[in-house]
Amino acid sequence: MSPWPQLERLKARWSQKVRSGPRSDEHTSGTGNKQQIRTGNEDHKRSGNQHQNVAGDEHQRPTGNEHENHLDPILERFDSDSISQNASGSPNIGRIANIANTSTADTTRDSVNVTTDASRSYKDSKHNELVHPQFDGPVGIGNTTIYYIPPPGLAANAQTREDLETFAAVYCAHGAAFNSRGSDHEPTCLAETRVDLLADIVSWSDTPDNACIFWLNGMAGTGKSTIARTVARNWAKKQRLGASFFFSKGQGDRAHASKFFTTLAYQLAYSQPSLAFSIHKAICDRPDIPRQTLREQWKHLILEPLSRLGEGVSSQPQSLMLVIDALDECDDEEDTGLILQILSEATLLKSSVRLLVFVTSRPETPIRHGFVKIRKAVYQHFILHEIPNNIVDADISSFLHHELNEIRQCRRYLPEPWPDEQSVGRLVRKAGGLFIYASTVCRFIRDKERSPQKCLALVLDDSNEHGTSSTLRQLDLMYLKIIRYAVQVRGQASSTSEERLSQRFRQIVGSIVVSNEALTVGALSALLNMQPYDVDRTVESLGSILRYPEFDETPIKLLHPSFRDFLLDNRRCNDPRFSIIADNAHRELAMRCLQLMSRHLKQDVCSLKLPGSLIEEIDPRIVQPCLPEEVQYACRYWVDHLQRSETILHDSEPLHDQVHTFLKEHFLHWMEALSLMRNMHDGILMVKAIASMLRLKPSSANYSLQAMAHDAVRFMLHFGSIIEIAPLQLYSSALSFSPGRSLLKDQFRHEIPDWIVEVALPVPQDWGASLQVLGGHSAMIGALAFSFDGKLLASASGDRTVRLWNPATGTCRATLEGHSKGVSAVAFSPDGKLLASASDDKTVRLWDPATRTCRATLEGHSDCVNAVAFSPDGKLLASASADTTVRLWDPATGTCRATLEGHSGWVSAVAFSPDGKLLASASADTTVRLWDPATGTCRATLEGHSRLVSAVAFSPDGKLLASASDDETVRLWDPATRTCRATLEGHSDWVRAVAFSPDGKLLASASADTTVRLWDPATGTCRATLEGHSKWVSAVAFSPDGKLLASASIDTTVRLWDPATGTCRATLEGHSQWVSAVAFSHDGKLLASASYDTTVRLWDPATGTCRATLEGHSQCVSAVAFSHDGKLLASASYDKTVRLWDPATGTCRATLEGHSKGVRAVAFSPDGKLLASASADTTVRLWDPATGTCRATLEGHSDWVNAVAFSPDGKLLASASIDTTVRLWDPATGTCRATLEGHSKGVRAVAFSPDGKLLASASADTTVRLWDPATGTCRATLEGHSDWVNAVAFSPDGKLLASASIDTTVRLWDPATGTCRATLEGHSDFVRAVAFSFDGKGLVLTLADKAAKFYEISAQNSNLEVKPGAVSYPELMLSASKDWIYSGGRRLLYLPHDYFTCWFAVKNNTIALGQSSGTVCFLTFDLELVPFGELSKANLF
Repeated sequence: MSPWPQLERLKARWSQKVRSGPRSDEHTSGTGNKQQIRTGNEDHKRSGNQHQNVAGDEHQRPTGNEHENHLDPILERFDSDSISQNASGSPNIGRIANIANTSTADTTRDSVNVTTDASRSYKDSKHNELVHPQFDGPVGIGNTTIYYIPPPGLAANAQTREDLETFAAVYCAHGAAFNSRGSDHEPTCLAETRVDLLADIVSWSDTPDNACIFWLNGMAGTGKSTIARTVARNWAKKQRLGASFFFSKGQGDRAHASKFFTTLAYQLAYSQPSLAFSIHKAICDRPDIPRQTLREQWKHLILEPLSRLGEGVSSQPQSLMLVIDALDECDDEEDTGLILQILSEATLLKSSVRLLVFVTSRPETPIRHGFVKIRKAVYQHFILHEIPNNIVDADISSFLHHELNEIRQCRRYLPEPWPDEQSVGRLVRKAGGLFIYASTVCRFIRDKERSPQKCLALVLDDSNEHGTSSTLRQLDLMYLKIIRYAVQVRGQASSTSEERLSQRFRQIVGSIVVSNEALTVGALSALLNMQPYDVDRTVESLGSILRYPEFDETPIKLLHPSFRDFLLDNRRCNDPRFSIIADNAHRELAMRCLQLMSRHLKQDVCSLKLPGSLIEEIDPRIVQPCLPEEVQYACRYWVDHLQRSETILHDSEPLHDQVHTFLKEHFLHWMEALSLMRNMHDGILMVKAIASMLRLKPSSANYSLQAMAHDAVRFMLHFGSIIEIAPLQLYSSALSFSPGRSLLKDQFRHEIPDWIVEVALPVPQDWGASLQVLGGHSAMIGALAFSFDGKLLASASGDRTVRLWNPATGTCRATLEGHSKGVSAVAFSPDGKLLASASDDKTVRLWDPATRTCRATLEGHSDCVNAVAFSPDGKLLASASADTTVRLWDPATGTCRATLEGHSGWVSAVAFSPDGKLLASASADTTVRLWDPATGTCRATLEGHSRLVSAVAFSPDGKLLASASDDETVRLWDPATRTCRATLEGHSDWVRAVAFSPDGKLLASASADTTVRLWDPATGTCRATLEGHSKWVSAVAFSPDGKLLASASIDTTVRLWDPATGTCRATLEGHSQWVSAVAFSHDGKLLASASYDTTVRLWDPATGTCRATLEGHSQCVSAVAFSHDGKLLASASYDKTVRLWDPATGTCRATLEGHSKGVRAVAFSPDGKLLASASADTTVRLWDPATGTCRATLEGHSDWVNAVAFSPDGKLLASASIDTTVRLWDPATGTCRATLEGHSKGVRAVAFSPDGKLLASASADTTVRLWDPATGTCRATLEGHSDWVNAVAFSPDGKLLASASIDTTVRLWDPATGTCRATLEGHSDFVRAVAFSFDGKGLVLTLADKAAKFYEISAQNSNLEVKPGAVSYPELMLSASKDWIYSGGRRLLYLPHDYFTCWFAVKNNTIALGQSSGTVCFLTFDLELVPFGELSKANLF
């Protein structure tokens, strides 16, 4: 799902534009209220470079055009002419919309409408055109003024820009670009400095055959970032800069790689208009791309758009540059290596663009290892700190002369020359090659509140340096002098005030240096609960080492990371007044975070009110004021600070009680905030981290806190996916469906909304063995495998993909695509560096799990490959195939070493023994064979199973071999003696997989009976039965530590279980198979459910208890219906019978036999004296419910009868059949009054008009026919649908007829004239049913993917108006889809996976839900208390 309003609809919008182009009226000016942002263009005429530099900075800072090109031009729009080609035929790389030289006359042009979420409104009652605000002239966005003059022909590109801006607001790292706001004062290289190095970089970029990566590495303080900014600025001037990313530790999103490629893509779209089209399309096609792997982001957002750039152009490729600074400051070392591997793929780019990457970093080990893994020809290396000293010293001297001369010019009272050459020379020597020393000294001397002469003298004072000449020591002494001077000045040298100021220094600066994100003065003061004045004064006094914010919204930053290193090392900062003890600083921040969150967090903190509000519908701009910067920081990082404080939580520890109180009072509020912040993934990890901390010393922590933390983990694993998409479902869905004895449920019961009146759910009392459900595949999952370190779980699916999951959080890390048919098996190599997948496409693929790339495709089998397994040393890979062979491959080379032949049926599984000396294979020939992998000879054939053997597994010690079979058993064999040790019985259907726990004490078996069983291999007894899947369980796998068991099912889910607590799984009472139909009695006091388990159950909707189980049918029960007086219940079954039951006693009153095939439908006549049944035997039977006798058999149809309906007066019965006809019968005599012919395909539904004068029939031939029941003539054929018509319904007054179709539309017809009055389009799936409200003013549709969509109908004179609306009709208020309960078309309550619904029934404010598991649930709501308020368009279907 998309992370911002309407993103899910971008793909549809894109497709529409491709088909028909932009609408001419899409951006017309509206007449409604709108805010105009006008400041007068005449004051801002632009001619060339308008951004002037402050005097003295022209050599250091960006000088104009490059700043213009790379500002975040939030409101700038593309001109259609900006995507063009130059005279040579190649794309104009770097060209942007021409806004710099627009004539004054252009400013008088009509303003272009821009969509904003805040300004959307209906233009009038009949149309959905949107009214947008207009603007021209300069517009302020944050601290940036954008000069915007709209170009002509804008419509489609304006929408593209708006979508990209919304994307950037959520998924781009702000401040990462070289010229971002806040980087205005960052230096670039002075003229005549770094001359040779910059020339080398230019030569590298201009030489076509050079490496695609230039790696500049250097020690801290050697000037890498300054050089990177200079390179970026120079390339931007030449319009060759594509994007830049400046990593920075402690700077939020700039400290990690999660938004690295999304940020680069966003900048590329703006700097290269010719790329915007492709990047925007990639986002529309893959709305979840920000949550996909880095490699997927690189591929779809950057590599593919670049590859399509200038397709067919044969001119010399132009160079496009990426600048990546301080890669070593990326938090995740694995990500740094991955980024380098991905960027090295720039050499594979085949287009009119040559992509170059400039990277800077310290020479840290992970970076060096990352470069070792890529080919040397791909990168060029330059070591900055190995430049000869005399060259570096000369550059530093030039820098000092330039900066000090500027200071002298600003302070006119300074003598000339000042300073003397001797002083400059001493500064150069003290710098020792570190530019950071020189720049910090100059900033210190430049301070307006200090005497430059005194500051210089202080720096040059050697009295406390004890003769040391260490470069790093000189930097440390300089930092210490600056700090002491700042504290003394502010404290007036008073010892008391000096101590107070030094304490304040440690608190404020300590927080800054250990924080995970840079905070503004306001946010930091709020977090520390201090006066903003105190924070501001402290930061200002340290302006030479901290970036003092010029604006309130600018964060405080360290000017160089070396200052952090200095403060946190007490050997370097040897003054205890200023040395920061990291543990204490983290502890202080953890406490402050907890206090702040406790004051601020609450239920529905953003006042969303709508319980079904989805996160992608919530504008991030709504969240920001409700969760300000400091609160978001606290929510994200308090657990990290707690962990890094090394605090042991025990009863006497103050933090222990603070954590406990916070969890008891605000745990749900914290999770809601994380969801609103789109940080649920981190939320699950943080909850697990808290539980882990408490387990370190179990006897120390309060038991209540431990128990609550454990409960919180289970709660988040179960409901995290729900909370992630709908924050307020925390209080309604998650609490309602939690186990009865859940501590969180008990603690927060008072926060369950008042509108949930009664919940009758068969929820277990305790958390079961199922930890989590992983959904994502679109077809059955056939196999699972954990990596050997347990950090990855691979799943193989019939949807042709392999997914890699993080078992700790349940998130999907990657989707591996490449197979052309379903994937049947997966296996990790012992070192975790390879993943093998087997497919029905006859191939095996070898993947690199780290990079998600396919390393090799192994071909040779002549039929489907069913299984793969690595040998323990990883030197062999075995594959089993339906071609009856096993092949042995060399994974290193991909060559086939041997083909093992002997089985007479397909080979379904293979497994190596722990010592690698045996290979077991299981086959459809009912045998297991043992092979010698070294020679390829068959050592033994194990016989005993009576049907196909589907799986084999060795125990960890190799002394047992387990085999699973379609004969419903598991056998345990002794590989040494080839004898069967035990036969494990208990499953009621095929056994599809087996797996031993790592310690060999448990054996798991997966079965088509939907269960997993845990066995004791030593005794052969069943230890536990794990229930939860709704279909076959196809695979099982233990995690390497044995603490998790994963099971995969054809229900498309993966479940994670706790094997230790498997025996505690509660049994949910109800049907044992799918619920096929449900019906309320007419007084609403009973609900009947029909199931594939052959039973009918009667439920009390008020309590949710099962009143009776009606047994008797021998096959699936397909339909149920109550008589009008409620005294009889009829059930139809595929066992060819209809049964009549007494709902009061649950006894069977009669079994109506006579049909020769399954009965598909039943209906009582209006007076209850007849019962009609429709069957696949082509007949309709009429029964006397009072006696159970068959009154008549209505014969005439030649194929299945799908439906029956009585006329309102009961004098006619209509039957619809697959034979293309409708028959009209006289129920009194059983004679056929008429056969209505005309449809060319099966008839699926029939309905009488309220007065009985018309009969409508719906057919698979795409038409609806109107018949005169009195004469049998066809009055009209209603054409318009393009696919099967599923249902028809008359309005209560008979003046409208609605038809629902698989073509996703509903049509409203005038039965009198046969004309189509309205077509309702835009539904997400086919419409399977339609119904009018009692007064005819409402229309409800039942969709295949959503339960209902509502429309309001009104007629004025001859005009019919239909529009989405809130429905006030009781019979239409509640409905359900597979995973949601709705009220009036608005999402109300999310249903967890275990409660996904097949059927539902509604009576008043109670809804009954039938699940495929056989469970029936009841929920009663007080809909008047639901805080829907005014209907939200975004909350409708």
